[in-house]
Amino acid sequence: MADDTVIVAGAGPVGVMAALALAKQGLKVTVVEADPVPNMSPRAVVYLHPLLPDLDRLGILEDMKERGHLDREGFNLHVVALGEVLSAPFEVIDGDTPTPYNLHLGQGEFTTLVAEHLARLGVEIRWGTRVSGLEQDADGVTVTVETADGTERLRAGWLVGADGGRSTVRELIGASLDGFTWDERFVATNLRADLRSRGFRSSNLYIHPTHACVIADIDGEGLWRCTFQESDSLPEEGIVERIEEFYRGLWGPDFEFELVDYRPYRMHQRLASKLRDGRVVLIGDAAHLTNPTGGLGLTTGLYDVLALEEVLPAVARGEVDEGYLDLWAAERSRVFSEVSSPIASGLKRVVYGNIDVDELREATQYQRTLTATREGQREMLLSLDSVRSPSILAMER
Repeated sequence: MADDTVIVAGAGPVGVMAALALAKQGLKVTVVEADPVPNMSPRAVVYLHPLLPDLDRLGILEDMKERGHLDREGFNLHVVALGEVLSAPFEVIDGDTPTPYNLHLGQGEFTTLVAEHLARLGVEIRWGTRVSGLEQDADGVTVTVETADGTERLRAGWLVGADGGRSTVRELIGASLDGFTWDERFVATNLRADLRSRGFRSSNLYIHPTHACVIADIDGEGLWRCTFQESDSLPEEGIVERIEEFYRGLWGPDFEFELVDYRPYRMHQRLASKLRDGRVVLIGDAAHLTNPTGGLGLTTGLYDVLALEEVLPAVARGEVDEGYLDLWAAERSRVFSEVSSPIASGLKRVVYGNIDVDELREATQYQRTLTATREGQREMLLSLDSVRSPSILAMER
């Protein structure tokens, strides 16, 4: 059988982007997804500016711009106890990049958009198809799936596990998920309200002694994301009432809003013990989990795809040997351990840690120094590409 066939397990944003990138490299891709339709619950919403040229290269950026919200306002850290808003607007990197903005688009909307592009390429997404088993040999992978019509066995040269934090593929290759789970629960909420009049910009890290949150403008038309944390010991029953209490505690008893949707979830800092096992690789949340402060969960997963886009087609075509997949796995594990997880953990501590004023002033001094000058603002925004891997094929083995 040909090595150029790939099954992607999982049709979340990382899975569909992997399918798109690999299909555009000439591989024959099939996607299987346990859910019957794209998941539209409140999840990741921000696509960082250094990633956007890659999305343009893959042919989806213009559609994203039509359906999403362009954030030209940049980084905004509200330090309420110190009476500061530390900002870095995107205008300072005009001329440095063709995309001097972030793009906000709901994760479900992104998946739907990319699925449309996959359909034009003839890539099938098999919704309602759950992976339940796999076997490998020297020539490929046989994947057992469960559907409404029964059990099937699918055959391909490679399997990409993009099936999320509770990944079946990760379990089937015997990989553990090492690290820890935070004691707190995050609650991601979508609401309609006038938050511009409250001083919020397109993207905000809001450090408050009792009402810390991350706030983002989703569509530029009044739909916002507000994510806060609460004790994981609280029952999920009554969460709607607690959401409303949070809003009114932050914005006052007369605050007018419409709660559109919400999603409570646990937060983790965890990395799979292996990202490659023979002809199987793990990407996105199947490979690593981080708390979302700073938007590095989805971002790191999409950069997994960009690195895999270089390596897997070259291996599948016999241009390089499979050892480069080991380099890929080691490099993406390094990025998570040394970049994504420490940055996200540090931001969570600063935003949600309720640290005292003196400690808070010290913890935000880096941002204060950089945002004080135009050159510092530029440095801050250009550093957002830190989760990108260098060329794997150029690495020494």
